[in-house]
Amino acid sequence: MASNNNPERKGFTITWIIENYKHSNQTWGYDLQSPPFIVDTMEKTKWCLFVIPRYYHREDDFVLGLERMSDCKGPPSIKINCECELLTADGWVAGQDNVTKQEFTKKRYVYFRSFNLKYGRSDEFEQLLLTNIIPNGKLTVRCKMWKCSGEINNDGYCTARTHIGVEKKSSIWSIRNFSTLEKGNELTYRINSPLNYKSIVTLKFSVSGADETLQVSIISSDTEVESRTFSIKLSILDINGEAVTCGETDVLLEHLLEPVCLLTFTKKDIMRKKSQYLRDDVLSLLYECNFSTGLVYEEIENTNYGWIPLKTTIACLPDLKLAECTATTNPSAPSKRIQVHFKKDIELMMHEKF
Repeated sequence: MASNNNPERKGFTITWIIENYKHSNQTWGYDLQSPPFIVDTMEKTKWCLFVIPRYYHREDDFVLGLERMSDCKGPPSIKINCECELLTADGWVAGQDNVTKQEFTKKRYVYFRSFNLKYGRSDEFEQLLLTNIIPNGKLTVRCKMWKCSGEINNDGYCTARTHIGVEKKSSIWSIRNFSTLEKGNELTYRINSPLNYKSIVTLKFSVSGADETLQVSIISSDTEVESRTFSIKLSILDINGEAVTCGETDVLLEHLLEPVCLLTFTKKDIMRKKSQYLRDDVLSLLYECNFSTGLVYEEIENTNYGWIPLKTTIACLPDLKLAECTATTNPSAPSKRIQVHFKKDIELMMHEKF
């Protein structure tokens, strides 16, 4: 299991899956906490994992925490070793940090913050985080715990899930009589929630300057906005309906109290290609937006002692490090594929009760 622990020693492992993590307010400075879990084999103590908001530390860092909760049972203090891992979409261990001989009283917590050290530059880790760890918006972390004294008879495994709700909406904004637009013209377009039809943001299309600069900006429709994430991609449609992406942004709604520019071009830019972009003197703008609706649900999916259910087994297979046997001679993709195929074989055998 962990390098600083006896691999034969029994412990407890929790896997926390956060769906739509990149739409969580946490990435902009708001706490995100796992469902609380109780470890029966560690004096029935109660714990939770949490993600440290980027607001409180470096933008290029990634920090997790483990806390013993205030309403916890058990002794006044308990000493444990623990290790936290970031998993890629296919279950590969992408980053790892640990603490040893940590004494936990109630409300005591520790940070895991060294995930990016094994990747060198922080921008390399950030790219890995976006492309390999949360490419589909789902973040998976795993925490392993061992008692420093006393024996545990059975390994424990727990799976927790947090789901962040996301509304998606797209539509076409038709700018009519484009060729007659003049300096000082301003058009607005409100984007409403598909759930309650409440206006969320307003797009503004304006013409300014001697060169008739066209600018598309976005601003919140409500000065008392909720703190939730919002992302939008803006494209121009050609006469064949093909989209050309021109601008996009990912912000908190409360940061849109002042306009944010999405797109800037000149009227001449479009008029030179009017046969490509104007049908009946109409410029078509396609917007595609996503905005968080907050926490939809959180739950402990399963807790098991002495045996591992199929889903948990597959999630824990990276512990075996089988693919690493070829890493020194061939650090490229084949070693990764070996592990993925092995996981599929194990899943098939268990399904067939082999």
